[in-house]
Amino acid sequence: MTLDAYLKRKGAINLTTLSDKIGISKGRLSQLRKSKDWPPELALKVEAATGGVMNASKLSVIVAMARSTKTEERAA
Repeated sequence: MTLDAYLKRKGAINLTTLSDKIGISKGRLSQLRKSKDWPPELALKVEAATGGVMNASKLSVIVAMARSTKTEERAA
């Protein structure tokens, strides 16, 4: 889910509150509205701030790869 899609959901945190929660400017967060490859640290922060509604693995290729590797290691 993109940030743009999240913001359109009923009950979503607004852009200002979300930017405060993850510690970046509203302008920077606006730049990421339609992005599908976020910096990993921001993807993890927004996942936490949205209670997992926005999945960091879907926002950041690096997070997805790291989580995939951990899952594979547990299965081995």
